[in-house]
Amino acid sequence: MATLSLIAEPFPDWEARVHFAAATDLVNALAESAPRSCSARFLSARGSVPPVFSSARIAVEQLPMGANALPILWQSGTTARPLDGEMTHAITPMIPLRARPEDDGTQSTVSVPHALAWEAPELLTPAQGRLTRSFVKRAARHADVLIATSHATASLLQQQFGHDIPVQVIQPVAPSVLLEADDSAERRARLGLPANYVVTTANLDEYGRLQWVFDAYDSDPSLPHLVVITGIDPVRHVKGTPEPSDIVGSLPAGIRDRVTVVPAEDLADAGAIISGATMLLQPQSFAATGYTVIAALMSGVPVLHAGTAAFDEYILDAGLAEPEALGFVTTLSRLFIPSSGDGTSELERLSVHAADRGRSFSWSAVAWQLWETHSLI
Repeated sequence: MATLSLIAEPFPDWEARVHFAAATDLVNALAESAPRSCSARFLSARGSVPPVFSSARIAVEQLPMGANALPILWQSGTTARPLDGEMTHAITPMIPLRARPEDDGTQSTVSVPHALAWEAPELLTPAQGRLTRSFVKRAARHADVLIATSHATASLLQQQFGHDIPVQVIQPVAPSVLLEADDSAERRARLGLPANYVVTTANLDEYGRLQWVFDAYDSDPSLPHLVVITGIDPVRHVKGTPEPSDIVGSLPAGIRDRVTVVPAEDLADAGAIISGATMLLQPQSFAATGYTVIAALMSGVPVLHAGTAAFDEYILDAGLAEPEALGFVTTLSRLFIPSSGDGTSELERLSVHAADRGRSFSWSAVAWQLWETHSLI
């Protein structure tokens, strides 16, 4: 029986929890779509709590090291030997690889979820940036295929490592924990959220551009309630992750009663908020993995963003791009002007496009593409 092993343990960074949740959904899809006599294996670090899977086609194993030790351990080529002779996929570049004979039976595919280590290294700690570049460089040398989550990331990889490296684009899918669930309405009620609100994951720094949103609310008292989810997107390491109290303290006095700040301690809370929003605001100057944007689209929630290349690919006509502060502020206000007569408003049209676009993201499609990729190696 052929087994595709999924390294579910990502870099221990700000996206680790979301990546781990995504790996859980992916391994379920791999098992459901596995060809005859094939199965999937879920590899997590020692100390992680592995999910409980119902499929007999999924084996669960724990690696001998904790999540914090794996990046250091796997920098050594000698630690790649346990993966020899296997089909292996890593959801991030953190995978042990080494030079090997072409006939040893090993197949490896490696996802590169974003290009921040090159495009915006200031958003990462020095260790995160160094390790990411090191692991991606090794994957470009030794992996059979690099999986980029956008054409923008694929182009950057080819610019960095040569146009002859094998790169395949498979757009990411939001983990189910970031989507509407049976208890989402209860979670929104517990958080005290109104029926109509918009949401953002922007941060208080020049890259997060949360001030753009505050400026819009300060200038337009008719905008719906705003929910700020903290702790999902990266921030500059020199500032650290803003505490909710930092954001509350920075609110203009005139909008404090129109804003709710929620730390993303429970991803299910974040999923309940995103799925129930009228619109997602992403003024950030960067695109990380994009899980929150895709979660919004899969929930039929349109996106107002700053026009990063990856977000343009994900969103298409399910949102609007405004790369300048003034344009972002005026567009947000325009979208919430009540429509006159019986005509459909621009926001309503965007919501329809978002629902259509969201249906194009599927874990089963990703799983099929991975099985097909490994069958062609």
